[in-house]
Amino acid sequence: MAFIVTEDDRFFVLPEVTNSKHALVREGQKGISKKQVMLAYKYGRVIHARRAVYRVIGNKEIEKYGSIEPELKNMNGIQLVMSSKGTVLTTFRNKDLRKVRPYKHNHKHLH
Repeated sequence: MAFIVTEDDRFFVLPEVTNSKHALVREGQKGISKKQVMLAYKYGRVIHARRAVYRVIGNKEIEKYGSIEPELKNMNGIQLVMSSKGTVLTTFRNKDLRKVRPYKHNHKHLH
């Protein structure tokens, strides 16, 4: 199933992205539109962490792509959590990216 967004009688299709039921519920709860999800997928920074793929819109992306897509200026902090197969698992807003970054593993050795 493709990810389809309609706006101003135009269709935008992302065949490689699908939404889970949980992501649809969260989008409605957090006030995140399908177009914002599409823009986060297209312009968001990719972070591989905790066995998932995060697509994040932060200040760097807004500065870089804000002139191309003006709607990004209102999307600071939108994050998509995706599976490796391209399914959007959940969406949320959080401007603090420290929780997304991969952390160093402290290996505990048994002696």
